[in-house]
Amino acid sequence: MIPIKIHTQPDDSTCGPTSLHAVYRYFKDSIPLGEVIKEVPSLDEGGTLEALLACHALNRGYRARIYTYNLHIFDPTWFSLSNDEIIDKLEQQLEVKKGSKFIRATQAYIEFLRLGGELRCTDLTKGLLKEYFDQGIPLLTGLSATYLYQSAREFGDAEGNSVYDDVRGYPMGHFVVLCGFAEDQKHIVVADPYQENPFFKNNYYEVKASHLLNSIMLGMATYDANLLAIQPADTQPIED
Repeated sequence: MIPIKIHTQPDDSTCGPTSLHAVYRYFKDSIPLGEVIKEVPSLDEGGTLEALLACHALNRGYRARIYTYNLHIFDPTWFSLSNDEIIDKLEQQLEVKKGSKFIRATQAYIEFLRLGGELRCTDLTKGLLKEYFDQGIPLLTGLSATYLYQSAREFGDAEGNSVYDDVRGYPMGHFVVLCGFAEDQKHIVVADPYQENPFFKNNYYEVKASHLLNSIMLGMATYDANLLAIQPADTQPIED
């Protein structure tokens, strides 16, 4: 198992920077959590996007690769194109599709690609995860917290807190770090910045691999459905 040490997120909207900070700590990057939270852009409705986390890593000199399953943003036919060609497609798409989160996500991916980020759409399997775990590389993932925790959907109250409500609520996204396989090879070890999560009420737990993979794919409902692998620039990249 990859020895990830993760802080508890300071509030309901900082799971992304807190997860990114845990990966930085693993690579012995001493940047404080508060600085990561301050530097990673947040969305108007709270939270952030995996592409924005990846841009932060790229700007700090890391190599960053995103495996995305977000069909809101990407057409499957685009993944054989170069970064510049995908940027062109994204810009064309902005001319015909609207929505504040769609626009912000598109802009984030354009920045990610311009910074030299790598984009992939490989089948999401245990084998893909194993390639990274075997090399000691943790994976930061954006997924459906609603499905992962099997909890009620949520909505934001007047104070900006998330409230569980099975009728008024909506699916919620979340960021966690995947640390490797458990001893039985059927479960994944998760480092979760949300300590009070309804799954185990702990920052670390094991979850059945099939359930985790489904949680990642269902993250498409909240513009998540991504895996982010960051590596120091002087390390050997994982082969496609």
